[in-house]
Amino acid sequence: MGKKKTVKVPREKKALHRIQSKWLVLFVLLLAIVGLLTTLFWPHVHKTVVQTTTKKTAPISLSVDAKSALVVDLNTGQIIGEKNANKQVAIASQSKMLVAYGVLKAIEQKKITWESQVTIPANADLSSQNTSLYSHLNIKTGDKVPVRDLYTAMFEKSANDAAFALVTYLSGDSSKDQETLEKWAKELNLTGSAWYNGAGQKNGEAFENDVSSSSDSAYNHASAIQVAQIARKIVQMDPSLLQITESPNLVYTKNKTTKVTEASDFGASFASMVAGLDNPNELQLLGLKTGSTPESGAAYTGIVKDKKGHLFLTVINGAADYTDKTERFQKTVDMVNQVLDGTVAHDYEAGSVLKGASTLAIKDAKVKAKVQVAQTTTYWNQSKAGLSLMEAPVLTKKPAASDTKLLAHIAVDFKGEYLPGTSDDDKAIPLELAGQSIENQ
Repeated sequence: MGKKKTVKVPREKKALHRIQSKWLVLFVLLLAIVGLLTTLFWPHVHKTVVQTTTKKTAPISLSVDAKSALVVDLNTGQIIGEKNANKQVAIASQSKMLVAYGVLKAIEQKKITWESQVTIPANADLSSQNTSLYSHLNIKTGDKVPVRDLYTAMFEKSANDAAFALVTYLSGDSSKDQETLEKWAKELNLTGSAWYNGAGQKNGEAFENDVSSSSDSAYNHASAIQVAQIARKIVQMDPSLLQITESPNLVYTKNKTTKVTEASDFGASFASMVAGLDNPNELQLLGLKTGSTPESGAAYTGIVKDKKGHLFLTVINGAADYTDKTERFQKTVDMVNQVLDGTVAHDYEAGSVLKGASTLAIKDAKVKAKVQVAQTTTYWNQSKAGLSLMEAPVLTKKPAASDTKLLAHIAVDFKGEYLPGTSDDDKAIPLELAGQSIENQ
């Protein structure tokens, strides 16, 4: 083989290459410095991202003597504590919350109003029944009662006749009642649950509301998570349910003229019972729905508020014998105390400004919107380490300075367990305009 030829590079070109290399290194270094300074001193909304690989936060195990139990953050839907939460169990009068969903949906769709008069059908006439065994109102076949009063009576009196009447009113024919209940359950994706009547009575004890094709021993059943799904949905649709325990008396009107006043289940006796609970954290029970049959035992779906304002949605099934008047509530308090003792609350207070996301960019605009947290949002885990914000959203248009509506949501680098159907927005921090502030970029 011949010798390789050595190509000599002119000295001038070598010098030029050295100069170009130096300038390239300087240019790259300059870009790095500019990037660093931009990050430190000019926090554009897209620089609020702190991407980390976060381990999923599992609910704590609740130590409670019950068939199933659940504690959920009402606002975000995060499941904080649980026991047998997916187990199908009898739910008794907690079933009435599904009827409430049907009512609220019909009102939302403008098919009925709160003032619509419901004619009490024969299948809802329980006037001959013992009220201590089957809770009911002072109404009979043919009486007319407003939707609002029957709806309220399901919660404040656990009135079975109110539930029967509303389901038939909404289905149009008592023969379609079970079909209507199952349709509502399907809308809420309550797979595996079973529904026979709106009151939650065992099929053989539902009077004229029994399903003839099913066994007399059949009963409504759902998991604690599914009960919580219904409860959270109706509270979102009707926030006034948070005040259900404030009324010592149930007042309803029949035939447009006769007003009837009865003691509410959440009246004086309830207040006295709550006052006697072992409740070191001074938790408030704000409702929502009890359930009591031999099959379900003592059941209760509640809204619990702590001294810091956190709202918890709780479900407990089989807490004691169905005649129980206290244990279901004491165990509910105990469950929330376990959550408070075993987890750390990461609060984003309403009205506060988020560090690194105090403003939102506006598409195609030279101004930014100053924002604050619209509603207190809390994340629960077992670590005291702070959480990180994800990428801040960009507004599609400039809001009016007087705009009081929710502008956007910003996600948090947090992986928790949530109720099925919980939206990404529910899991994120809601943002609103801070005062009347629009500022230049």
